[in-house]
Amino acid sequence: MNYKLENINKHTSQAGVNQLGGVFVNGRPLPDCVRRRIVELALLGVRPCDISRQLLVSHGCVSKILTRFYETGSIRPGSIGGSKTKVGQ
Repeated sequence: MNYKLENINKHTSQAGVNQLGGVFVNGRPLPDCVRRRIVELALLGVRPCDISRQLLVSHGCVSKILTRFYETGSIRPGSIGGSKTKVGQ
């Protein structure tokens, strides 16, 4: 399930390698397939630290995705940019 540097299309100039050896693009969410696998493993009882090592994703990223999933039921990332809607005006 590891995604390689070659698979990150037009953003390769911005790609990096994390401390676990996983590839990431700064400012971009993880692909849905990786997010889905994180949730699947968690639901199978795998600990977040083990998920992190297995998928080469930082522990903080795994925790953030799982927190969002447990709170909202969604694996989708939050919106990037834009402005928040004002309430009560």
